[in-house]
Amino acid sequence: MFEIEASDSLRRPPAWAVLQRDLFETMAEAVSDFVDEYFDANDEPYWPPDDHVGVDGFDDLIEGFYNWPLVYAMGGDDRFLDHARDAYEGALRRGTATETPFGHPMVVDEFEQCRDWFHMGEGNLFTYNMGLAAPTDERVVERAERFAQLYVDEADADNYDGERRLVRGPMTGSMGPEFCDFAAYEHHPYGADYRWASHGLPWRDLEFDSAAELLDPENEERLFEVLDERCAKGDIPLNLTVTSLMTNAYLHTGDDRYREWVTDYLDAWRERTAANGGIVPDNVGRSGEIGEYTDGTWYGGYYGWSWGGWHYVGIGPTVAAENAVLLTGDREHLAFPRSQLDVLIENGIEVGEDAVHSTLYVPHKYGDPGDYHYDASGVLTEDDGEILWRDGWYEFKPHRDDPYVFHLWYMSLSEADRERVDRLRDWGAQDWTQVDYRPSNKHGAGHEYAWLAFLDGDFPEYPERILEANHAHVQAQRDLMREEGGVPDAVDEDYLRDRNPVFHRGLLQLTMGAPQPVYYGGLVMAQLRHFDPERERPGLPPGVAALVEDVTREGVSLTLVNGGGADRDLIIQAGAYGEHEFAVVEAGDDRGRPETNAIRVSLPSGSRVSLAASLDRFANDPSYAFPWAESPGET
Repeated sequence: MFEIEASDSLRRPPAWAVLQRDLFETMAEAVSDFVDEYFDANDEPYWPPDDHVGVDGFDDLIEGFYNWPLVYAMGGDDRFLDHARDAYEGALRRGTATETPFGHPMVVDEFEQCRDWFHMGEGNLFTYNMGLAAPTDERVVERAERFAQLYVDEADADNYDGERRLVRGPMTGSMGPEFCDFAAYEHHPYGADYRWASHGLPWRDLEFDSAAELLDPENEERLFEVLDERCAKGDIPLNLTVTSLMTNAYLHTGDDRYREWVTDYLDAWRERTAANGGIVPDNVGRSGEIGEYTDGTWYGGYYGWSWGGWHYVGIGPTVAAENAVLLTGDREHLAFPRSQLDVLIENGIEVGEDAVHSTLYVPHKYGDPGDYHYDASGVLTEDDGEILWRDGWYEFKPHRDDPYVFHLWYMSLSEADRERVDRLRDWGAQDWTQVDYRPSNKHGAGHEYAWLAFLDGDFPEYPERILEANHAHVQAQRDLMREEGGVPDAVDEDYLRDRNPVFHRGLLQLTMGAPQPVYYGGLVMAQLRHFDPERERPGLPPGVAALVEDVTREGVSLTLVNGGGADRDLIIQAGAYGEHEFAVVEAGDDRGRPETNAIRVSLPSGSRVSLAASLDRFANDPSYAFPWAESPGET
């Protein structure tokens, strides 16, 4: 293995390195307190209560600790992994003991019984993070394969039609798609005000005149009847996030069946998009016909163009393309999400007096003409206050809250995709050279652009600022724990997620050169990953801090600091899964051609080293295997 030895001595560790190591330690202490406060003596969450009957919320439980294995995999204390395992097993027991209206539990065979992949994508982030943290754990590997097997053609669950290359329902799971019954949501605690009045009526051919009428419980019941008729069967773009479940299984096993599933299913959606004039349709019937249950229209599907719009439609194409690039090395797959962004850009409207700093308001939804009075702040309206509708497109607003264009650039690192990032910049929103010290929304939108400003050299203070913000977020959660002094008075499905004291996004960016994964089911995509060969585990060794200072088409720059009291060795891997290869590595006067996906660095106590590495990206077969292993699953 190519080796580098640090020779520069430190007078004192830089501020970012001290903050980084302190953050690891502070969060480890907070996690132990969190478990003591918010889980019972059997490591089970306090939700759902014993008498609960329902189908929703299990993903929210898992979101309360989904990132603990990821922080362990970056160098966090063993407590992150130990507590994550215990919390997951406890949540599975609780979900298995919770009834649904269908006569079977919420969780069957350790997998949700029948849910959409917006929610299951969120919950399965834990599964993927466990692959990074513990790929030699037999339970982790067995679950990865068993979960993926639910979506193969011959599975008893009947979730997937291999001949037509389609997922057979907008809701699927361990019990199959036939339990997609929208009547089960009739008494959802959020009600019509959340699901419909804030998004608008999906169709214009019903007896309702305005979305406000959906607040009438009788009308809501009618709406669920129509949902069962039009949206309970067939495929939707959101199901493309199932590719992460398959990619996860491939990373554990190297079995080509999973790779072929990903590319076949992605190709099927690209063919449907081409047949639909270049716009991805949001509903496909079980026969393979676009609009089979919506009177032939390509819009009007569940989580589709006429309801949640691009925020939901964009998830699947982005995640699936990332996974296909990872598995095949072919960045041509990115043409799919890129084409959809270009459709929005082509139909956008410039807003702003200064043409240099005007913001492009792109349409987020598509539907028939009609009443579009609903709760939608920040969108363009007609002079009479009606939401602007033009050639079928409506809800024109900035691309601010969605990470899809950023992920497109990150995977390609092309100048054209970087221009798309700038083209969709919201000039009226937060300055890119500032960090918001309020906790971000759950998918972490916004800090990607401050990080990009750092990589561009425009925000050199970013490492300190984001780490300080993360420290502030952890402290705020610890303050809340002290104030509550135990289990909160009101326990719902979000109680763990709302109190989770672990914040990983800054660490991902700084140590691995990686953005927050697409929150609704994406895998970690990274430039680098670190391993501790002495302890034979993933992550930075104790006392060692890392800072990725540049990410370009050619490669990366990295600084490593050992501010601890002991000499350390570490292994740097190119890519989260060894998918990249080090072509040339320079450290000081030393220069070499490793032509491998891992290099070794020796860091005496009180030393630092900066290196520049050119990378041959997506050159290797990806795997969760540790860099000292010979094949997937080996130690």
